[in-house]
Order: sequence, then C-alpha cells, then structure tokens
Amino acid sequence: MRKVLVLAVSLFVLSMSFLVFASSESKEKASGTVKYYTDNDESELDVFAEAISKGTGLKLEPLRMSSGEAWARVEAEAPNVGADLHFGWPLSFALMAKEKGLLMKYKSPAWKKIPDQYKDPDGYWYGWSYWFACIAVNTKLLNEKGYEPPKSWMDLLDPKWKGEIVMPNPGTSGTAFLAVSTIMQLFGEEKGWDYLAKLHKNVAQYTKSGSAPGQLVAQGEYMLGITWDQAVEKRKNEGYPVQMVIPKEGTGYVLDIACIYKSARNPEGAKKFIDYIGTKEFQEVVAKYRSKVTYPGVEALVKFNPKLMNYDAKWASENRSRIMAEWKRRFAQ
Repeated sequence: MRKVLVLAVSLFVLSMSFLVFASSESKEKASGTVKYYTDNDESELDVFAEAISKGTGLKLEPLRMSSGEAWARVEAEAPNVGADLHFGWPLSFALMAKEKGLLMKYKSPAWKKIPDQYKDPDGYWYGWSYWFACIAVNTKLLNEKGYEPPKSWMDLLDPKWKGEIVMPNPGTSGTAFLAVSTIMQLFGEEKGWDYLAKLHKNVAQYTKSGSAPGQLVAQGEYMLGITWDQAVEKRKNEGYPVQMVIPKEGTGYVLDIACIYKSARNPEGAKKFIDYIGTKEFQEVVAKYRSKVTYPGVEALVKFNPKLMNYDAKWASENRSRIMAEWKRRFAQ
C-alpha cells in the first residue's frame, strides 16, 4: 500500500512539474518573438509595431513587401511559411491562403465587439481596417493646364491624359489589383479589358507599390494617379497640391486583415498579437493613419463615406491568377 501511495505521489509531482514546464514554455513563447509579413506603409509600420509590442510584450520582426510580392513568397514557402502571421494584407489574399489550407483557426475572444462582417466565422482571418481605390489629382498642374479633374473611371480614357497617368503594377501591388478587379466588376470582363487597353495608352508608368503613384502625383511628376486613399491623404496633409477623387461609378475597397499561419513557430505569440489588434486601444492608434477601422465608434481619417461599390472579394480571390496572367500578357512592359 505504501509503495502504491509513493508511486501515486511521484506521478502527481511529475505531472505537476510537466504542467508547470508546459505553462512556462507557453508563456515564454507568448512573450517571445513574432515574425510577420506586412504591406503596411512605411509611415505607419513602425508605429503599429511599437504599439503592438508595448501592448503585448512581444518582440516583433516585421518584413514589409507589397501584397503581390507577399503572395508569391507565401506560395513559394508553403506549407512552411517563414512568418508566424500576416498583418496587413487584402482579404482576397487571405481567402486564397485559406483555400490552400495555410491558415490556422483561432477564435479570438478580444474580437467580440467587432461586427461579424469584418472577421471569418471560423476564425481564419480578422479585418482591422479598410481602404479603397481612388484617383490622385495634382491640382496645381491641372490649374496650369486649365483641366477639370476627372469625375469617373471613364474620364481617365480621355486622350488629353496620355503620358499623365501613373498606376501600380497589378503583378506586385494589391492596390493595382483592386483597381483592375473594380473595373472588371463594374463593367464586366469583356468591356473591362477594352477599358484597360484604352487606359494603357494613357499610362506613363506602372510602379511597384500602390502608394508610389500618390507620391509621384503629389510631387508634380504626373497629373493623375490610380492609388489608394491614404497615399493621397498623407501627402495632402503634408501640404502637397493633391486631392482625392472618388469615381462616380463607385470604387472597390479592401478589408485589411491579419491571419495566423498553420506553420507558425510561435502560435501562442501570434494569438496574443491577434487579440491585441482587436482592442479599442490599438484601433485608436490605427485610426490616426487609416481611412476606416472596424472597431465600432472609433473614427478614422476619412470623415466622409465614399461611394463604395458592392465589391466581391471572393470573386477577386478566385479569379486573381487568371486576370493577372492576362493583364501581364497584354500590358507588361
């Protein structure tokens, strides 16, 4: 009987030691280094990282690249993606990653107050902000020419804009793909390709990133640019003669998401990261840099409600490879 009691006590002590070790290891991982890929603009990347690090105690190692570059990298690395999570990526890419079975399911309790439309019902992705495509206009250059700003997507086809439009390359930029898929969804594919062929005649340059056209237009190198809202708002606030135009047909928008990779080396830390970005505290930081955030009641930079089309992110995800291959065949320089 004494031997049985001693054995039971020994097993209890051993099991408790294991639990303490496992708990310690889990805490260590949760407070360790989290590596993530991001397409955050350079102006906001460090601010967001510092806020997350301060709010979670995590050490962060971000790697910035454009959305298209990130997808190419993830596909090449799969199934062992070289980051624990992705923070700052258009929803369409997350849907493709989910379809390929690359994402980890995690239902974060911190996201209860954020509406269901901004998060995956099974916990595969979380939308923390959203942004939209727009046209950047250099008001000084237009005034010098006596031109009226374009009011619609169709206005960009006017021959007077030949050599005066800059837009990102859909092969490397999520912003550019948003613009292309917006055109396809607004006009249908047949008319959409016809539109892009005519637009191509007016485009002077295709940039690598989605923010570059906003900067180039602000600096006066081109009159017009197809870009995203904050690339315009940021330069406008800095005093550049640039303004944003929302085409009257409506514009596509992107839910910016975060997701954990199934191959994450620090899943506990990644979960802690996800929890924190769903807090009001963090989204108030984001609101100082982004158009819209998803936490109810937090007002971001864009005070007006832009005319948004009924953008189908699922269609964009399912057709991205085909559309981009065709775009490259037709227009790549």
